[in-house]
Amino acid sequence: MTVAVKLSLITVCYNAGSLLQETLQSALNQTFQDFELVIIDGGSTDNTLAIAKQFESHIGTLISERDKGIYDAMNKGLQAAKGEWVYFLNAGDSFYNPMVLENIFGKRGPASCDFIYAKVETKNEPTGINYINGKEVNFPMFYSHYPICHQGTFAKKDLFNRIGYFNLSYPLVADSEWFIRLFKDSVIKTKFVDQVVAYYDIQGATYHKRMQGYREYIGVGFVHFPFWVAIINFLFYPVIWLKVWVIRTFQHMDWFKKYREQKFKNKKAGS
Repeated sequence: MTVAVKLSLITVCYNAGSLLQETLQSALNQTFQDFELVIIDGGSTDNTLAIAKQFESHIGTLISERDKGIYDAMNKGLQAAKGEWVYFLNAGDSFYNPMVLENIFGKRGPASCDFIYAKVETKNEPTGINYINGKEVNFPMFYSHYPICHQGTFAKKDLFNRIGYFNLSYPLVADSEWFIRLFKDSVIKTKFVDQVVAYYDIQGATYHKRMQGYREYIGVGFVHFPFWVAIINFLFYPVIWLKVWVIRTFQHMDWFKKYREQKFKNKKAGS
């Protein structure tokens, strides 16, 4: 018999023994407890599975096997999820405080919508200047950047049946491509919640392979955006390359940290 739950918290990981405890504990610390943990491990060789099994009483599904990358693992998590809603809490990320899920799913439950998105706060920013990211968005905002972070999003599981799963043709930006499909569909009801829901570890694969991710996003644009937008993004590639070079070259310098602090002063926690 399938046990229905309100929310499936999907965690994908690989050799994440140093990260997983904090991530899963932040879930168990939630005052709202109508959820299951779905853990998709890529065949870890460290103590990841031993740590995961400490949370066995809350685990609905635990799979440990080789996969084709993070989005393949996330798709496996979706297929295993029993919740009406799904949320990706990957190794290294954590909920912002114990009331996050209560504020969204407690009392009267979530608003009448298919997709909820909110704010996140970065952590492990190389300059040490972490910041809060997230605002209400519309489809054209995707033309030039990724305006949504998946750690800030809650989706009805049925959405993935309606618009499809993550496209493995995009190893670094499949979540952004999925959000584009979502916001292109005017029938889907979305809602922005003006609160911080998670800490987002900024130094993931996309951060370290930023230019590869941008090249993928250019390809996404030729599929989903007006042709003129895709061309502009293609021509803008050298400028982005230069920007990334500047950030990586000077990110540990005091003057650059001061610049970043000024830039994000209105996005810092507590602002």
